[in-house]
Amino acid sequence: MTILRLFVVLVPAVLLGGYAVAAEKVEIKSGPQAGDKLSGPFHSLVAYSAEPGLVGTKTDFFEMYGQVPMVLVFAREVTKPLIRLTYTLDAEAAKHKSAKLNVVVVILSDDDALENKLKEYAEKQGIKYVNLAIMEPDGPKHFKLSKEADVTVLLCARRKVEANHAFRKGELNEDSAEKILADVPKALATR
Repeated sequence: MTILRLFVVLVPAVLLGGYAVAAEKVEIKSGPQAGDKLSGPFHSLVAYSAEPGLVGTKTDFFEMYGQVPMVLVFAREVTKPLIRLTYTLDAEAAKHKSAKLNVVVVILSDDDALENKLKEYAEKQGIKYVNLAIMEPDGPKHFKLSKEADVTVLLCARRKVEANHAFRKGELNEDSAEKILADVPKALATR
């Protein structure tokens, strides 16, 4: 009888443990990983920039900011968490202005109306340091952005990835923004 009781207790426990492991989210890889060299170029249409001469042009931010600390965000859509992250990164860039921290948020979309929407958003929110740009939905081919990733964040300096964060749809939140901010010093240290 004791073996039967042990079996009755252990089998459900093992099964539940298996379900818990399966339910745990597996991190996704999207884009170049920490330690990888960034390859360029990639051109995106600038919708908003602190440098007015860039607005409306196809710009290669890789070439422009490749040697200095940069936070490069690729997002598949504009969401409230992305807007909060953009605002937070704008404050971070202001804080590290002397270190020349640059922030580029690239929306991966073929929506023609998006250019004006991004410009209006940035002006309304008082964004000063974040460049907002648009490029085709696949992003730069050589970056190999995952289709599963709704947002991919690369923290780079000297054309090298210092940290990478990738999020599925709905995963970007305040905690993930804090993790991204915690990695900003990695990009600044290589200056």
